[in-house]
Amino acid sequence: MEKVLIDIALILIFTKIGGLISRKLKMPEVLGALIAGVILGPAVLKLVDYTEHIKLLSELGVIMLMFLAGLETNVDELKKAGKTSFVIALGGVIVPLILGTAAAYLFFTNFWENLFVGVILTATSVSISVETLNELGKLNTKAGVNILGAAVIDDVLGLILISIVLAVSKTVGSGASGSDAVISLVLTFAKIIAFCVLAVIMIAVVPKFINKIKADSSHKRDLLTYAIAMALILAFISELLGIAAITGAYICGLTLSQFIHRDYIEKNVKAISSGFLSLIFFASVGIAADIKGLNFEVVLITLVMFAIAVAGKLFGCGGAAKLFKMSKQECIQIGVGMVSRGEVAIITANIGMQNKIISEEIYIPTLIVVILTTVITPALLKIVFSSKHG
Repeated sequence: MEKVLIDIALILIFTKIGGLISRKLKMPEVLGALIAGVILGPAVLKLVDYTEHIKLLSELGVIMLMFLAGLETNVDELKKAGKTSFVIALGGVIVPLILGTAAAYLFFTNFWENLFVGVILTATSVSISVETLNELGKLNTKAGVNILGAAVIDDVLGLILISIVLAVSKTVGSGASGSDAVISLVLTFAKIIAFCVLAVIMIAVVPKFINKIKADSSHKRDLLTYAIAMALILAFISELLGIAAITGAYICGLTLSQFIHRDYIEKNVKAISSGFLSLIFFASVGIAADIKGLNFEVVLITLVMFAIAVAGKLFGCGGAAKLFKMSKQECIQIGVGMVSRGEVAIITANIGMQNKIISEEIYIPTLIVVILTTVITPALLKIVFSSKHG
């Protein structure tokens, strides 16, 4: 037990120091947390190992992270995002998915692993773009509004995609005979449809009932406990149906984002997540990534993934924006704003590793691509928004 306690303490201290350094360099704190994990892990200082205890806390961390993401999503704005943002998000999912899957065949032959590479590259983390656009005073421009709307829809589409690929790959990989495989696939899609129905009920119907709950200051703590329990129950139901637990946690967040006491719950979940569990998750990603495994092939995979990560969003999102007769400069701005992968790609890769769909050879490049896209996005945004001639 004493080793677990000191491991957690070291993770919290190192990730906070890394986060402060990142913030000083005008980068998101997640970048510092990732690098802190690499430094603490077997690759550098060898102070912390990726044990079952760290794994459990990191899994709770990712559930809380996605629950918080749902709480922070404005469902009304999501509804208003409109056709433009939806098509931009769709382009930003389809193009990287196709390019990523096709490019993976240069290195691997397993269909599910290759498809999951494409799924990883569909991710978008818009937090760094929002910070930069806010700083530039461009958040309320036509491009800025579409980046925000498309990023939220991209997250929802990405979660659906992860859940479908995960459920179907488990079914097909079970080694069942032809007729059994067909029945199993039908059951899998029935489970996915059942979960979608549950999600619609949760988001559209449940808020009408929970908003009747009256809670004074002395009972608000109870609401927080019930909210976290609700997130864990929905994560459990997701897992039970063969869908990623994070999807259930996100749906719970979307449901409670319409709750009259949402601000209180969000503030306290953020304290638990940002101050404890999500730090362990991000550090565990760095600890688990054995960068000593870097070789020429891994570097080559990283370069290909990075090229697709940038080009996929530029052509996918920018090309979709062009369909709505936006200017060339606005299309480029939207494409660049969607490039950063951040925690979303890490979470996706982590799910792939845990379910043995992808190997370490993909996991390390994903980590490097996340860091690179996070670093270049602010610089590219400043260039494309300051250029008068596109």
